[in-house]
Amino acid sequence: MNIFQQIFNIGIDKNVFGITREKVITTNQFAFYLTIFQVFYLILAIIKVPVLIQWPLMGILGNLAVLALNHLRLYSLSRILMSTIPMAVVVIYNSYLTPFDAAPRVSGYIIAVVHLLIPFLIFDVKERYYQWTLFFLLGAVVLSMFHLSDLLVDPLVDYDKMYAPKSKRGVIIGIIGFAVLLYLMQKERMRYRLESERLTAESLKRNQLLEASEKGLRDALDKVKLTKVQDENRTWNTQKISEFNDLTRSVENLEDLIDQSVSFLARELNLNQVAIYSKVEDKERGDYLRRQSVFAYDRKKYLNANKIEQGEGLIGQCFIERKPIILEEVPRGYLNISSGLGDSTASFVAIYPLLAYDKIEGVIEVASFNVLSDYKLQFLKRVCESLAITILNKLASEKLKVLLQTSQEQAEQMRAQEEEMRQNLEEMQATQEELNRKELDYLNEIERLKMLSND
Repeated sequence: MNIFQQIFNIGIDKNVFGITREKVITTNQFAFYLTIFQVFYLILAIIKVPVLIQWPLMGILGNLAVLALNHLRLYSLSRILMSTIPMAVVVIYNSYLTPFDAAPRVSGYIIAVVHLLIPFLIFDVKERYYQWTLFFLLGAVVLSMFHLSDLLVDPLVDYDKMYAPKSKRGVIIGIIGFAVLLYLMQKERMRYRLESERLTAESLKRNQLLEASEKGLRDALDKVKLTKVQDENRTWNTQKISEFNDLTRSVENLEDLIDQSVSFLARELNLNQVAIYSKVEDKERGDYLRRQSVFAYDRKKYLNANKIEQGEGLIGQCFIERKPIILEEVPRGYLNISSGLGDSTASFVAIYPLLAYDKIEGVIEVASFNVLSDYKLQFLKRVCESLAITILNKLASEKLKVLLQTSQEQAEQMRAQEEEMRQNLEEMQATQEELNRKELDYLNEIERLKMLSND
């Protein structure tokens, strides 16, 4: 950083932002350039009018005071001083160079008018109070040159030599100063425009970042809500499956279990109708379905159709394919739900197979006016699997009981036959012993008869 940049950045630190920063830099620039300008007048005064040396010197000291105030962070005071000191020096300097009862020089007015633009350059548009107050105050000072020229008369000044009312030098300096100020003001406007565009771009970028951040937060919040809902659904599923498993363990009779399962599903899933069809094995005609339990069902629909063959309707199709069938657009009249207000076609129908270990034991059909959510359908699927396993286990248990009972009956029969055979054997042994005894008696009798005949 060179010496000029160091001067221009006096009073600028990380705590000065935006327009205030730019205005402080502009004030420091003016203080530096006016110091050079006043040094020129100081040299001119030393050469031609030594008696007026103090006024350019006062302007130089005022500019140094501006830099000092900026260094002390007194920005408003430094800019007020920057607006008033140069004007005061110009007015007083020109007034001293004007003889008594003479009109001030035109060049003095031109240079003074140029200084009227300084407040608009070093104060921001938002600081209109400072701009216009200083403008009118400095305008009054310019007009006072008429009266000051009669009061500020120095006998040491050679007016014949120094007073030149039509001096072109001051006019040229004033025009140059005016052009410089217009250029700086235009430069300031361009800088404001660029700064405004930069701030607008930054604002748009920040807004985009905020929108992206907000979107990210919304997405994260949605994910948290979704995760919470999923956790609640999983907890609900686990709890209800546990309750259903408790039901299957507590009810021994299969028909009672199916009836209570229908009521359980209707209650927990808020269903309007539920029906369970059990598989009936028929080796001659093939397996078929029999409606075993219903909840609030339209019995007229299946009044003469308690028996459903494989492939008959959606229920028979589900039995063959072993896959769920879900209808969210139910054909009119397919399944009516009755209430006190009349009959209406269900809005949602789901048909699930009772499938476990690759064996199908029946079909469940549920109907509702409301579409079941995914987690409830998952619960229905798990209930079907659990019910199918329970049915298989109970059927296997019943078959085992039948086999055990048959085995026991056969064992009893064998024990009875064994007892009968034992009794028969004992009778045969008794008969054999009786025969042996009689045979012995016969032999003894024969021997006795032989002995008698020999005698």
